[in-house]
Amino acid sequence: MGRARSDTAGVVDPDSEVELTAAESRSVRRRSDRDDRAVRVRGGTPVTPIGGPEDVDPRRHPRATAIGLAVVGLLFVLTGFAVGTSMRDGERAVLAARVPVPRLDGNTLEEATRTLEGLGLLVAVEYQPNEAVPTGTVFGQRPVAGSKLEVGTEVTLVVSDGPAGVKVPDTTGFQGSEAVKLLEANGLAPVLQPTHDEKVRPGEVLRTDPAAGSRAAPGATVAVLVSDGPAPRQVPAIAGTPIAEGFAALGRAGVGLGKVTATVVEGTPAGVVVSTDPPAGSAVPRDQPVDVVVTESAPSLIAPSVTGLLRSSAAEALADSPLVISYRNQTVAFDDSRSGRVIAQSIPAGTPVSPGMQLQLTVAVAAAPPTTTTVPGATTTTAP
Repeated sequence: MGRARSDTAGVVDPDSEVELTAAESRSVRRRSDRDDRAVRVRGGTPVTPIGGPEDVDPRRHPRATAIGLAVVGLLFVLTGFAVGTSMRDGERAVLAARVPVPRLDGNTLEEATRTLEGLGLLVAVEYQPNEAVPTGTVFGQRPVAGSKLEVGTEVTLVVSDGPAGVKVPDTTGFQGSEAVKLLEANGLAPVLQPTHDEKVRPGEVLRTDPAAGSRAAPGATVAVLVSDGPAPRQVPAIAGTPIAEGFAALGRAGVGLGKVTATVVEGTPAGVVVSTDPPAGSAVPRDQPVDVVVTESAPSLIAPSVTGLLRSSAAEALADSPLVISYRNQTVAFDDSRSGRVIAQSIPAGTPVSPGMQLQLTVAVAAAPPTTTTVPGATTTTAP
């Protein structure tokens, strides 16, 4: 059996011993083993399961002591640096440049801007209508004069944009009549002004003067510029030029090509512009067709065949001929069937001829019939 210290009146006497039973002895040993395995170090001081705290002699651990002192010293240095930096930042914040805002009422926008920028302040502008303050003049500010601001702070200037008046509505793209109604409804006096424009359809509003969005006094005149379509074009002078050159000139002038008529002009080669309609220099709308007369080669002429035709039929057939036609009569027997017809022509049919050549036609004319005299017992016929 093992031995253990005995208790007297609840006090353990270390010098006394008691006898333990076998079971109690085994229980004591098990607790002792568990306590040995559960040894911990708390706060750097070794603690055993039995007995009080053990005193540690720093002289027996010089390295640990040195490291601890170094860590403590480093903490003091870092703390001092942080405090010093914070104090310096605070001083800099306190010492940041601050400037007083001057009174700027009555200054022009340009003058006030120069003043503020000279102090290192930023400028914002807010326009407001004002009946009493001239346009472009400062009559208010934010912050107010006397405020102290850090350099780089923004100051808003309230600037007059003149009397409030009436805001001119935007009528761009309206028909002229619609724009007039809208402007009159806003208390303005619109006046239509036709204006040539290459793109906007005729009758549509191009712009107004004063411009849309600006202000005008009640009853003020507002010019409404309305598209009158493209500006007129002038017919170019192309007579005497080759066809290709003349047609190109029409295109460059902004007019179209109308009807082309060919004619023969004596002494002028084919393919030359003779004239235009409308004539050169006329003002016409853009793209209006212009008729052109050009020369062509004279057709080859041959003498026609009119032999055997009645004189009237021959005259009709030759009515448009460029030849000069003349007639002569030739008497034939009174009973000749050719009477009244062309029996010869001065230029044989099929012969090449030129305009203006003489063509003489011979026409058969029947002679008078013979005279018959009757005598009793005899008949006498007398030739004419």
